[in-house]
Amino acid sequence: MKDKAVVTGKLALTFEKRREKTRLVDCFQAPPLKASRTLYSEGDDQATVYLVETSGGLVAGDLNEYEIKLKEGARVCLIPQSATKVYPSYNEQTSKQKIMITLDKHTFLEWNKEEIIPFEQAKYEGSTLVRMEDTSTFLFAEIIYPGREKRGESFRYRMLSTQLQIWVEDSCWVYDPLKIFPEKMQIEKIGLLEGFMYIASVWVITPKLEWTENQLQALLPSEDKNHVVGVTNLKNNGLLVRWLSSNLPRIKKEIEQIFKKVKERI
Repeated sequence: MKDKAVVTGKLALTFEKRREKTRLVDCFQAPPLKASRTLYSEGDDQATVYLVETSGGLVAGDLNEYEIKLKEGARVCLIPQSATKVYPSYNEQTSKQKIMITLDKHTFLEWNKEEIIPFEQAKYEGSTLVRMEDTSTFLFAEIIYPGREKRGESFRYRMLSTQLQIWVEDSCWVYDPLKIFPEKMQIEKIGLLEGFMYIASVWVITPKLEWTENQLQALLPSEDKNHVVGVTNLKNNGLLVRWLSSNLPRIKKEIEQIFKKVKERI
């Protein structure tokens, strides 16, 4: 049976700076996706919005779409209220999520954290496309779970596919595809997951920093046999920090620390 995914949820948000604050000027919501009201920290012009998925997760054949647009000068933090849970596929159809982001000049977007939990027998395909100006800033974090490990479902899903593209002006800075088929791949081997449980990534694209080798090394947390992390410099105006780990609380804490360190320098 071929996939016949339909849009079961859509959330389209447009932000614009007005009267010294970032405002949510357009919001289209189709269940089960919703957005919270815009929140502000005291004295801050940045808009914080929580992304809500009211159905509890993606069922086989579902497609959720996000369209995020920031107009010139807008500053936004998006926070998923819960992880993306992917339910079993007993009908051979794939659960899909599509994110499209457009960042105009001098904008700032932080998306923290996109957590993906594929259940036993789940099939998931996710894609994120970012188109941004060279004066804008993008921070993105993602954690891929092995499944519901406390229920003995680690790597019992059928397929997981993610793809991130980041275009700065007309140049593709990031093309990062990942596909895992636990039943067909020896994921514990060198070059794959090597016995680790979680894959996590932080992407930072900003024109305001040039990363020296010492500054990159200062971002890196300590490692041990159950937790390894590496950093890659992207054209001096961006970086990737990636984890292979079996310690989920430690990953989350270190992602928060890296976001904090980066934002202090921007």
